[in-house]
Amino acid sequence: MTTALLSAAGTVLYALLGEPRNLQVQEVPVELPGWAADVAPARVVLLADLHASRSDGAWVDEQVRAAIALKPEAVILLGDYHKGADDARNMPMTELARRLAPLRKHCPVYYILGNHDRYTRANRVKQPFNQQGFTCVETEDAQLQFANGCRALLRGFRFRLEQLSPGPQRKRFAPQAMPADQPLIVAAHSPMHFMRYELGGELVVSGHTHGGQVCWPGGKPVYSPGIWSADMLQAGLHPGKTEGQQIYITRGTGTSSFPVRIFCPPELTLLLLKGSGQPLKRS
Repeated sequence: MTTALLSAAGTVLYALLGEPRNLQVQEVPVELPGWAADVAPARVVLLADLHASRSDGAWVDEQVRAAIALKPEAVILLGDYHKGADDARNMPMTELARRLAPLRKHCPVYYILGNHDRYTRANRVKQPFNQQGFTCVETEDAQLQFANGCRALLRGFRFRLEQLSPGPQRKRFAPQAMPADQPLIVAAHSPMHFMRYELGGELVVSGHTHGGQVCWPGGKPVYSPGIWSADMLQAGLHPGKTEGQQIYITRGTGTSSFPVRIFCPPELTLLLLKGSGQPLKRS
């Protein structure tokens, strides 16, 4: 009995204090149409779901140092920078922007907002992020130019509740709105709409699910809320509804609801974008 209790206590302590700070770098090779098959990989870092509290300064600094060490050509911040609506718990956005600012010295930094950011008013994030030279891609596309000579368009998808139709967003992602000569990368805090509807983009990068946060060995989520299934929450590459579309879901680096992670360590994602040698399909 004593051994079982000690083992259970050890598991709880690791879930609370160990795994939530066990940052893992996940290298993800992705092939893009419209690029030659022999080009060198482009390097893009994804950082999602920080959920930064006032006591997380050293943790954010660790993530920034790890991201810079990966030598990215672009960094995409995928939303949920806050813990929630409780300002007493949140790291002030001016401080978070300052701690993330070293990224901008090495490469362009692009961002979108998550659901937690909208609880506390979008401008609280946008103003300090913009002052640090970060670019919001929710209303204006960004041109990505890589050292391998290839280009891609980056477009942000504004967060909407999963239960609702994308509505006006669908028009913006219709095939006629896609670039004719380069792949489209979509930054969407939640991947749900791209799993449910035929929306444009060769690659969708998302957070929001935390990979389930509490998982079985192997990374399958223990619990799936609402209209989500465990497979949809799980981190990794997923097929989109649109033909040939790939969706990558990162586990992110923070926690929400409960400050625990089990078989789902925080993730800093390095996308290695390669060419498939196949032409873009545009109608």
